[in-house]
Amino acid sequence: MPSQDTTRKKYISWLSLIETDYITMFIKTWFTFLASLQELVLDSNDTRERRGDRDILEKYKEQLFNEILVKIDEDFVRNVLNAYLKAKNETLNSSPFLRDYFEIFYTYNDNYYQEFLYVYRGKTTKLSLKAHLNSRERHLKIILTDDRRKFRDYFGADSIETGFSLSEKVKNSRIFEEKGKFIEEVLSTVRKKIEHIINSNKRLSERGKQRRINFLNDECLRDIERKLYEELDIKNIFPRRPHNAIDDINQSTLEIPNKPQYFDEELTKWFLDFAYKLRNILFHFIIDPMDEDWQSLFEYSYLALKHLTEENIRILQERGVRK
Repeated sequence: MPSQDTTRKKYISWLSLIETDYITMFIKTWFTFLASLQELVLDSNDTRERRGDRDILEKYKEQLFNEILVKIDEDFVRNVLNAYLKAKNETLNSSPFLRDYFEIFYTYNDNYYQEFLYVYRGKTTKLSLKAHLNSRERHLKIILTDDRRKFRDYFGADSIETGFSLSEKVKNSRIFEEKGKFIEEVLSTVRKKIEHIINSNKRLSERGKQRRINFLNDECLRDIERKLYEELDIKNIFPRRPHNAIDDINQSTLEIPNKPQYFDEELTKWFLDFAYKLRNILFHFIIDPMDEDWQSLFEYSYLALKHLTEENIRILQERGVRK
């Protein structure tokens, strides 16, 4: 059993490691952070059985704000939000990693399904939206159904199915945040699918093709579009991340006027997933270490991770004193 003096010196040496180029500091702090997690959440059996950063991180998240009472201050919150905004709007926006970050920037309602109906003279036009996982990609399935004979005659079926990969759209992030942009994307996807069906019919004259396109726009989608604007709530599909934080702050000043009680916990756990993604980029890909955007992103991320590491060490020191 190490003496209290030996333990204290170990924790002081850990702290000294994280005080020294921000990418390097983030890496050093990540390993120091993991070392603190090992002592906070793992017993001797866990140490033998568990492998990898992810397992330890998940166990830490389970105990965070229950057994492990870290203190969250406004500097931590600002650093996390700055890292979020920097990554989403600048650093990752032009990088090949952006698709991998879709689920970090946006939560995703796996159970989302909604129908939008328009009934006229006993005939129904229906657009259904369903979120689903397809080949490990998050997709939105779109089905347009119409029970009019004219629809079937024009397009060869009672329903047309299409959709798009959500992660591929992450560069156009406004579609996940603005209802109008999302509705435009949905209707554009439907139009492209049906126009492809129309143009593939070699027997149709240009006049016949235009007649079908007019029917689609004027008699099918126009009323469905109105229903979408009336009934769709974008946050039922994509709650913004980090959770509700973005709605509660002034993005120019990062002031938080009315901080909800759950804000600290949700934001902190979001940041842990975000930091783990940054760790993966550093360990598995090549980035330009002198790039100003990357340095700025890692500065904010380092400062936030440093705060959590210091809090973990404080808790470990207090446990040592109680023993």
